[in-house]
Amino acid sequence: MSGWISHFREDVYSQVKYLRGLRLPKPMKIRSGLFVGAGDSYICALLIEYLSRHSVLAYHPSEILRSPEMLLDHEIFFVSASGRTQSNIEAAKIAQRFGLKTTAITARPKSILEEVCRKTLNLDYLHNVQSSNTGILDFTATVITCMALIGIKINMNILSRIMSDAREQIHQYGIDLPRKFQSILFLGNGTSYPIASYGAFKMHEFFGAKSFGYLLDDYYHSPIFSLKKSDHVFILGHENAKDPISAEFHCRLQKIHPRSYYFQPKVGRSSFEQVIFSIFIIQVLVLSMAENLRIDKPHYLSNKRMLNLSSSLIY
Repeated sequence: MSGWISHFREDVYSQVKYLRGLRLPKPMKIRSGLFVGAGDSYICALLIEYLSRHSVLAYHPSEILRSPEMLLDHEIFFVSASGRTQSNIEAAKIAQRFGLKTTAITARPKSILEEVCRKTLNLDYLHNVQSSNTGILDFTATVITCMALIGIKINMNILSRIMSDAREQIHQYGIDLPRKFQSILFLGNGTSYPIASYGAFKMHEFFGAKSFGYLLDDYYHSPIFSLKKSDHVFILGHENAKDPISAEFHCRLQKIHPRSYYFQPKVGRSSFEQVIFSIFIIQVLVLSMAENLRIDKPHYLSNKRMLNLSSSLIY
C-alpha cells in the first residue's frame, strides 16, 4: 500500500474521532438565507437547500457576479473550506457593499473570505489533522456545521455505526473496477442528489474517470439510454423511507445491468443519518477503488499543467 493511500485511509476513517470535536453553532432563524459556494462547497450549499425544504437557497458565486441584485434583502452564508476561492470572495465583497449580513464558513483561519464577511464560523482546528490533502474531513465537517446552523438534529454518537454501515455495504458488493472502464454514474433523489454530484466530482479528481451525478427522476427520462455494459451505476437511497422508487429502480435495473449498486443506511432514517451515510459511502468507495487500483496519488496531482490551470482559475 502506497504512503499516500495510507494517509488517505487514515483521513477517511479518523473522521469519526475528529468530527466529535466540532464546535457546532446554535440553530439560527434564517430569514431569506442564501448559501453560496463553488465546487464541493456548492454541493454543500445545495444539500442545505434540500434539507431546509428550500427555505434557504443555494447559489454559485458566478451567478451573483452576473446578477448582483439577487443578493438584496438576503442573509448570505459563504461556504469555502479554503477561504480562498476568488469568485466567493468577489461575491462577498458585493454583499459587503450592499451592507448585507454575511457569514464565512471556512476551515482556514485568517482567510481573505473571513476578512470581507461580518461573521465567521471557523473550523480551523481541522487544519492540521488531515494528512492526505484531499479535503475529505473539511467537506464532512462543513456539511455537519451547516446542518446544525439550519436546525437539523445532529447525533455525533452514531458516527462510528454509520461509518461501519458504509464500510460493510461497500465491501459486501465486492466492487471490482478494472483499470479501464466506461463511466461511473451516481443517482439520487432529494438530499441524495447533491451527494451524487459529490461522488462524480471525486471520480474525476481521484481517477480521471468520466463520471456523472444525476437526479434519479431525470436519469430514466433520457441519460439511461446511453448506459454501456462497462458502466457502473451507484444509487443512493432517498431519505424518505416511504418513497421506494430508488430501491425499486435498482431492483429492475440490475436485471438488465448487473453493474448496479444500491445503498441505504441501516442505522436509521433521520436526515443526519441519511446524509452522513451517503457521504461516507462515497468516501469509502473512493478509498476502496484507490486500494484496488493501487494508485500512488490522486489523478489531479499527476497532470501539473491541468492542476495549475485549475488552481489559477479558482484562486
